[in-house]
Amino acid sequence: MFRHYLSKRRNNLKFLRRVSGEIGKEIEAWTYESLSQPAEEISFSRQIDGILVYFSIEAYERNESGDLHVCVDVEALIPTFPYMKRPSYVFWKCRDGSVHY
Repeated sequence: MFRHYLSKRRNNLKFLRRVSGEIGKEIEAWTYESLSQPAEEISFSRQIDGILVYFSIEAYERNESGDLHVCVDVEALIPTFPYMKRPSYVFWKCRDGSVHY
């Protein structure tokens, strides 16, 4: 019983990490202007492997050169470990379209 509890949650967390990386790479390709929009306008959800996954995207910092610090938080209504932070994908988007971490 306890093994099943751990296994299910571990697999769900692996799923969220995988999705975070895949969709994070996709979001990196968005334009600087798109990522400058408010989180309420650019966040979205998508059905992946039969699970509805929510992506909250926010550029919460801009440095002196104008680079955006972007964070993509991933959430789904599947059980993981209590009090454990869900995966995030973080990167810097430059005005010229390039990305760094």
